[in-house]
Amino acid sequence: MRRFLSAVLAAALLALVGASAMGAPREIVVYSPFPDEQIQDLARPFTAKTGIRVTNMVISSGEILARIKAERNNPQADFWLSVRALYLKEAVESTPPLIERYKPANLEGVAEAYKFPGSDYLVGVGMYPLVFFYNTTAMKNLKLEPPKNWADLLDPKWKDRIVMPHPATSGTAYSAITTILEMSKTEDEGWDFVAKLSRNISQFTRSGRAPQNLVARGEYPLGIGFFDAVYQLRDEGYPIEFVFPSPIYADPWCAAVVAGAKNPEGAKAFYDYLLTKEAQQILTKYGNYSVRVDVPAPKGGIPLSQMNVLDSDWIWASVHKNRILDKFQAVTQAE
Repeated sequence: MRRFLSAVLAAALLALVGASAMGAPREIVVYSPFPDEQIQDLARPFTAKTGIRVTNMVISSGEILARIKAERNNPQADFWLSVRALYLKEAVESTPPLIERYKPANLEGVAEAYKFPGSDYLVGVGMYPLVFFYNTTAMKNLKLEPPKNWADLLDPKWKDRIVMPHPATSGTAYSAITTILEMSKTEDEGWDFVAKLSRNISQFTRSGRAPQNLVARGEYPLGIGFFDAVYQLRDEGYPIEFVFPSPIYADPWCAAVVAGAKNPEGAKAFYDYLLTKEAQQILTKYGNYSVRVDVPAPKGGIPLSQMNVLDSDWIWASVHKNRILDKFQAVTQAE
């Protein structure tokens, strides 16, 4: 009897362990700044084909890097979605590396400009340009015209009427600051512009997407941020519109498999899927420009060919990140 019970118990334990082992790779945890609705819509075909569920943790891009660093000895995420190349460069060069050097399949449909041919882990997954956005009702009530270019943001009429993220916690804001520095004739001239702009900024938010929500609700008339969130809010019926400034920051966002992930194979499969035409078409529904040559711009969006795109140097932005953030704080005293 004891032998029989022992055998039954052993079989039960083996079944439990087996079920656990089989269950572990059926889910991946994704860190991204994207809303759950968008990730679930994006993941639905992937889950249907692979059986792998996708759980999204909504975190600002700049804070994701800090979180992955803190979790390096016990990673809680499998995949990092929507991140600039400069952050991934920092992550892969950490000791030990925070991400795997994995370049996904399905590159044949990706435009050459987004392939990062000199890298074994970087590829563009999507793109949303950096825009100015405004509340149409607020503008009408204030009897103001929206800015048309970067210089217009320095007009005293915008004092305490602009909201943007803080570059220490938001990749969105860091892109805005480096854009200003790179479009200026000299870096000193760029910092002078940043100082003047900061006098018109009423609030620096922690989240890169908070300004879009604040402007959509009419708490501020004007904001600076990425196009996709503005596109989605306008689709939802909010009185929000956008301006494509010249020059415009339009670098792609990327993704990565987290080093030491609990389900690295599932994360790699998801990465491969993201570059398919099916996934890229879903991304355009949320204001993302596709990196594939066979997927058009988001409905109602201006084609990339009609924008004056800044030839930004992401490696320079990565190498000088700490210096730029320190200088920003010294120049603006932003809280």
